Amino acid sequence: MVSFADLSTAKGLKELDTFLLTRSYISGYQASRDDLAVFGAMASGPAAKEYPHAARWYNHIKALLGESFPGEGAGVGLAGASASAAPADSGAVTGAGMDVDVNSDSSDSDDDLDLFGEMTEEEKKAQEEKKAIIAKAKARAAEKEKKCKSLIVMDVKPWDDETDMAKMEADIRAITRDGLLWGSSKLVTFAFGMKKLQITAVIEDTKIPSFDEIIENDILLLDEDEEVQSDHVQSVDILSFNKL
Repeated sequence: MVSFADLSTAKGLKELDTFLLTRSYISGYQASRDDLAVFGAMASGPAAKEYPHAARWYNHIKALLGESFPGEGAGVGLAGASASAAPADSGAVTGAGMDVDVNSDSSDSDDDLDLFGEMTEEEKKAQEEKKAIIAKAKARAAEKEKKCKSLIVMDVKPWDDETDMAKMEADIRAITRDGLLWGSSKLVTFAFGMKKLQITAVIEDTKIPSFDEIIENDILLLDEDEEVQSDHVQSVDILSFNKL
């Protein structure tokens, strides 16, 4: 169970902000009654400049509550109501501190806050439709990601002007990987009339997550001390790396 000081004080808000630095919710990986308890104990939203993580969480929970109560409402007056009072079964606010039981069972609802009881049939149907839409969107995104490719243009520089450039290019093109395709190439003059090889490659991003490994292990042949062991290649420079 995690505890916070009075959330109407700077100390309490600082504790909450620090707690939410690496968390999206008070407990678990979805909104629960613990979030509702903390939210109910706050008279207003924390300042984003001073408490950015607490403010981010507060606005998120506020948005979730807005989705649970979509009606605009006409306003209501409550004599003696406290702006910071939390629901009786959602946590405890006592004196200068508040305790939240992070081990409480918050699995009554898969995705939405279950505030007063079980969902109606209409709500369940809407939730299932929402899940289906999200699942289809994730499937489309995953399929699109599989097809993502990148175009790489790089300069391969030899050790000296006596390097066999044809052999150097042949060695590079002999490097094969699933998802790697070597493209066009040309020799470009640079320092002191020496030639460097400018070559393109197309990679499938999901099959080749790191092109640096190909450069280091297959082209430069780096040893354990990261020294170049290639007989032909002295260095490799990436000129461009663009998504197709």
